Amino acid sequence: MNINLKFLLLGTSLSLIPQYAAGQCAVTDCQQLGYTSLKKCDNGLKCPFGEYWACPKVEEKAVLGECTGYAKNCKIGDILNGDGTCTTNKEAGKTPIGVVVYIGGDNCGQALALKDLGAMLWATAESVDIPDFPHYESVSAAEQDFDSCGNTQKIIKQGTSTYPAAWAAVNYAPSSVPATKGKWCLPAAGVARSMMNNYSAIISGLSKAGGELLPGMSVHNHWYWSSSEIDIATVWGWCYACARLDRYGKVYGTTGYVRPVIAF
Repeated sequence: MNINLKFLLLGTSLSLIPQYAAGQCAVTDCQQLGYTSLKKCDNGLKCPFGEYWACPKVEEKAVLGECTGYAKNCKIGDILNGDGTCTTNKEAGKTPIGVVVYIGGDNCGQALALKDLGAMLWATAESVDIPDFPHYESVSAAEQDFDSCGNTQKIIKQGTSTYPAAWAAVNYAPSSVPATKGKWCLPAAGVARSMMNNYSAIISGLSKAGGELLPGMSVHNHWYWSSSEIDIATVWGWCYACARLDRYGKVYGTTGYVRPVIAF
């Protein structure tokens, strides 16, 4: 009897101070409560105890045609989607437009188009010297050239009919993302080397994305143009099966294949 009374009295005394206890334990620190932004954001919630905001997570995306450093989130062989995201596999609600083939130390990437544009001339006129266009006279020098889009822009400034390969790249755009027209480029020799070195990963990515596969390793007559020039008469081309860059004359009936890349 005495024991029961003792517990009853103890319970009564505790029941008298619940509001006081709760008040002592309430958290009013905005950051602890998840309000971590000092700036107001769209669809955000303001902390009731200070000038902090809780902002919805925004998916990081690349800007197609520009380097923003987003490629740090990607790896060679990943799919680049039309919304600017990289994914390992094709995902519902996302439209693949290319496969990542190069990522630089600056986290700038380039992705290969899902379509081969066919064979054509690099130039229709021999010995045309493009102003401010670097010459890479050795393979080792050419393989340090990753400026696909800078090269391409210098080429097309010389006219609409003289350089078919570069113009084919610039005029390309997948039907799913027509706004990318003008942002695709003829790959530089360094990017070509990256593609040859990562053939298996790129083939896998193209297969997952539903793109046109690269020529098989037994196909030795499928040479691609690069945007890297050797001199006013020759440029670098490459072949996946041959796994090498080689000299090709701009004209004289020489044709090479074009498969554009886009920076991101």
